[in-house]
Amino acid sequence: MDNALSIVIYKEGSREARNNELDAAFESYVDAFLSRLSGVEMTLEFVSFYRYQLYSYLKAKPVFILSLPEGDMISDLILQSYEDFLSAIDGSPFNITGEGRTNLLESVRIPFPWQSDTDGEKDIL
Repeated sequence: MDNALSIVIYKEGSREARNNELDAAFESYVDAFLSRLSGVEMTLEFVSFYRYQLYSYLKAKPVFILSLPEGDMISDLILQSYEDFLSAIDGSPFNITGEGRTNLLESVRIPFPWQSDTDGEKDIL
């Protein structure tokens, strides 16, 4: 998909989110931002991981709307987390396949940048 089409789909998703059509907005965001990731093999595993992580991010936000730079940044963060997962699996001395791999992938929690610190301590500068 070319960049112009992804922007059209992104704008449709933003309109759907403003109209509280959250399922449709989510699908539009997935289509728009996945297509903007270059050089990525769109395996079922990656797309499932991407969808889960993007949904986790959106549902935790106060509003369901993404800006274009925000969506690109979150997509890059999700991709990097997936690539880190693949590296960890490849470097493991254990043969992790099938259900074990799926279970590990589902346990990945990305610390998205805007979320608050969950351990209750504040950084002191």
